[in-house]
Amino acid sequence: MSTVDDGIRDDSDNHTVDLAHYRAKRMRHRLLLVVARLLEAIEQRDAERVWLLLDDPEAYRCIPSNVREEALTMAQAPRTSLRAPVRLYRFQYLLRRLGDEPLEESFDESQLALELTPRMITARRAEGRELPFRERRSPDGGPRRRGRDRRRTGSR
Repeated sequence: MSTVDDGIRDDSDNHTVDLAHYRAKRMRHRLLLVVARLLEAIEQRDAERVWLLLDDPEAYRCIPSNVREEALTMAQAPRTSLRAPVRLYRFQYLLRRLGDEPLEESFDESQLALELTPRMITARRAEGRELPFRERRSPDGGPRRRGRDRRRTGSR
């Protein structure tokens, strides 16, 4: 079956169109609408509305069980809960990725610029750095113990 996008024409002026692409696109849009409504109901902590949205046969068939469970749990959580419906957001992201349309870019691309030039690494001195310490005394306050008055940092 050829599509309009193929650029293939029959002898007549009629075009044969594959409707599976359009059905899939329509189904994806309906699921995205259900997910958006679920997110709104979860934000309002409206458990009854979440139940109604998930009781739809299409939503029951197409939304994974772990996403449905998370939506119900989040809707029943107290308003002070700071958890996010991560599985639902991931499902929404995957639905959007399935589409042929480019994703909406709502971020500033200049923030993604990475500095990839190698930095100069200075070699460490082998002897280490000396740190001065106070005069060593015995624990009972007696005369000074023998030993160096400086300790070396670095490897022991």
